[in-house]
Amino acid sequence: MRVVSVLPSATEIVYALGHGSELVGRSAECDYPAAARSLPVVMAPRTWDADRPSREIDARVQRARGSGASLYELDVERLRRLEPDVILTQDLCGVCSVTDAEVAAACARADVAPLIVSLTPRTLPTVWQTVETVAKALDDPASGAALARQLRGRSEPPGSKVRSRVAVVEWLDPPILAGLWTPDIVRAAGGTSIGPRRGRVGLRTDWASIGRSELDLLVLSPCSFSVERTLRELTDDRLRGSVSAVPAAKGIFVADEAYFSRPGPRLADGIDLVRHLLSGADWRPPMPVEGFVGAREGATA
Repeated sequence: MRVVSVLPSATEIVYALGHGSELVGRSAECDYPAAARSLPVVMAPRTWDADRPSREIDARVQRARGSGASLYELDVERLRRLEPDVILTQDLCGVCSVTDAEVAAACARADVAPLIVSLTPRTLPTVWQTVETVAKALDDPASGAALARQLRGRSEPPGSKVRSRVAVVEWLDPPILAGLWTPDIVRAAGGTSIGPRRGRVGLRTDWASIGRSELDLLVLSPCSFSVERTLRELTDDRLRGSVSAVPAAKGIFVADEAYFSRPGPRLADGIDLVRHLLSGADWRPPMPVEGFVGAREGATA
C-alpha cells in the first residue's frame, strides 16, 4: 500500500502502527520519527516564517484566514508521480494543514483517486479513535485496536478530587490557552485546565488575565515550536516580562509542542509530563522540557 500523510500526527500514527515502510510522501512538517524526514515532500507552507516573532506570524495567519487563502500548497505533479492509495489529512484546522477539500481538489488535478482519510479529533478519546481509523485504512485494524487500548490505559484520570490548576499556552503573542484535547490531557494528569472547555478551540487572551487565574502550573508549548524555538522567542524583553509576572506555585515550564498540539500517540507523553511536573518530585522528566520562571532548584531558564 502506498500512503501519503500531510498531517504530522497521522505520520506518527502510521509509524507507531508499524507501517512506516508504506509511507511514500509527507508534509514538510512531518518530522517525527526521524525516518519520516527522508520521504518526498508533497505539501509545504506557502510562506516560511517560522523564525519570525509570534505576533508577526499570528498577524499573517489571521490575514490569510480572513481572505480565505490557504496557508499551504500541495505539489500536484509529485502526487501524480507517487500514485498514492491512501492520503491522510484533516478538516479541523486550516492553520495546521490543508483540509480534506483541498486534498480532494489536488488529487483531481493530479488524476489520482486515493482513499482520502480525514481525521478531525477534538477530544482525547477521539484522538485515540483516529488511531483505529488509520489502522483500518491500512488494512490492519488489530494493530490499531491494540495501540488505542494501550493509549487509553495511559490516559485514565486519577481518583483524587484535589486538582491543581494548570494552564497550557499554545501560542505566546498573543497568548492562546489550549483547548480541544488539552483539557483532557490535564485532567488525566490530575489537574484542572484553565481556559476553554474540552473540545473547544483555543482561547485568545492576555498575560494579565492568565496571571489572575491562581495557577499551580503554567506550561508554555506553542504550536509548531520546539523547546529551543520557544526559549528564543522568550528573549524578547516585553514578552519575557509578561510571562515572568504570572504566579504559578509549581513553576513555569517550556515543553515541546508535540506533547500537546499534535493529536497522536505522544499526547500520552504529554499526560506523563504534566503529571510529573505536578508531582513535586525532581522536575526533570525524560522528555524535552525546560524550567522558565519559578521552576524548581536546578532548572535551567
